Amino acid sequence: MLEENEIVYEILQEKDLEQTINCLVDVFPNSEPISRALKVTPSDFYPFAEMICQKAVVEGLSHIAKDSVTSEVAGFILSDSLSSEFYEEIKKNMPQTFEIFLQVLKELHQQYDLEKKLVNSKIFHVGLLGSREKYRGRKIGNKLVENNLKIATEAGFSKAIVEASGKVSQHICRKYGFEDRASLDYQTFEYKGVKVFEGIKEHESCILMEKVF
Repeated sequence: MLEENEIVYEILQEKDLEQTINCLVDVFPNSEPISRALKVTPSDFYPFAEMICQKAVVEGLSHIAKDSVTSEVAGFILSDSLSSEFYEEIKKNMPQTFEIFLQVLKELHQQYDLEKKLVNSKIFHVGLLGSREKYRGRKIGNKLVENNLKIATEAGFSKAIVEASGKVSQHICRKYGFEDRASLDYQTFEYKGVKVFEGIKEHESCILMEKVF
C-alpha cells in the first residue's frame, strides 16, 4: 500500500469490489471516447464492469486509488494475464452496443499479430484506466500505471499491452515506456460501411501499445 497526496494505492481486493464496480460505471461510459461515441449507458455497461472487476479480484493484478480520508474509490487500473480465451470471455459480457468496440479490438490485435505473440510470451494486459472527475489533476493515472507495472515485472511477465483510446491514457502510457504498435483512425474507421466514430474530434485514434520488460 502506498499513500501520496491523500490518495492510497493498493491492489484491488474483494472488500473494495462493489465500490470499484460503481466507480468504473460512473467514469467509463461518460469519459472514454468510444463509449461516448456509441452512447453506452451506465446500466448497459454495469454487467461488463461487474465481470471485469470480479476477474480482477481473482487475478490480483489490478490497482485502485482510494481517498485516504473518505475511503472512496477514486480511480482504477484493471489488468489481467492475457489468454487465448480473452475474446470469448469479453464477447459473452460485452454490452450489445459495444459490438463495434469488439471489432476495434479485433482489428488492432490482428495488426499486432496477437495470437502468434501469445504462443511465445506471457503478456500482461492493461484493460481499463480511469479516475473520478473530482480527483483529476492529482496524477492518479500516472501512479496507477507505475504501481501496476511493478506488479507485472514481479510476476514475471515478458511484455505488457494496452489498447489506449484517448490522448490522456496514450500520453501516460508513453511516459512509462509503452510504444505504439497498431492503430485505428477514428475518422476513417468503418463498421458495416458506416464511419461510426466521425463524432470523435478531440482524439485521433485508438492505439495498441506495447512495453517489453
